[in-house]
Amino acid sequence: MSRVIIFGANGRTGRLIVEEALRAGHDVTAAVRTPEKFPPVTVGTSTQQGTMAVVRADVRDPASVQAAVAGHDAVVSAIGPPGRRALGLYSDGARALVTAMERTGVGRIIALSSAGVRHDDPQFAFWYRCIARTLLKELYDDMRLMESIVRESTLDWTFVRPSHLEDKTPTGLYRVQDGGTPPGGWKVTRTDLARFIIRELDEHRWSHAAPTLAQ
Repeated sequence: MSRVIIFGANGRTGRLIVEEALRAGHDVTAAVRTPEKFPPVTVGTSTQQGTMAVVRADVRDPASVQAAVAGHDAVVSAIGPPGRRALGLYSDGARALVTAMERTGVGRIIALSSAGVRHDDPQFAFWYRCIARTLLKELYDDMRLMESIVRESTLDWTFVRPSHLEDKTPTGLYRVQDGGTPPGGWKVTRTDLARFIIRELDEHRWSHAAPTLAQ
């Protein structure tokens, strides 16, 4: 099993990734800005096999990122802004993570992106293409920049691009396609997304690829 550090661990998707990683038996570090505000993670004593640690790290503070990353086998980035504006969060995070990982010898990163970064995806409805190019342009532009920064690094990367995320019971019925939304798909549950990410951490099937998930 891996020693994995998860950035954005206090977000709605990040906490699910932490839980699934623990269930899978990984030794997990949750990297958050304020560790004292990170609530305990409960996955059940009968299934929790991995160990849990919480450290302070802010992707806009490269020194804290490098200190947190050192000693791990892989990084999962689930960072994201609370609203519709990125304000450089994705690209700043990518720069900090790439530098930290290359300096400390941590080679594997799985980064949460979005199906929306491909604004010309033929599966998108016309109205969504319009929104992706207007209201969400700044957000998706920064995600694309994040992907570009990581691609140009020496890291072994995977960009997981979910379609519309739903806070519902997982179905396990989603489909996956590299670089584009599966035909007719438009949604996926957060738990299904988290399980896919941890499965990819174990199976390593999508190296240098952008698996896009949709039910």
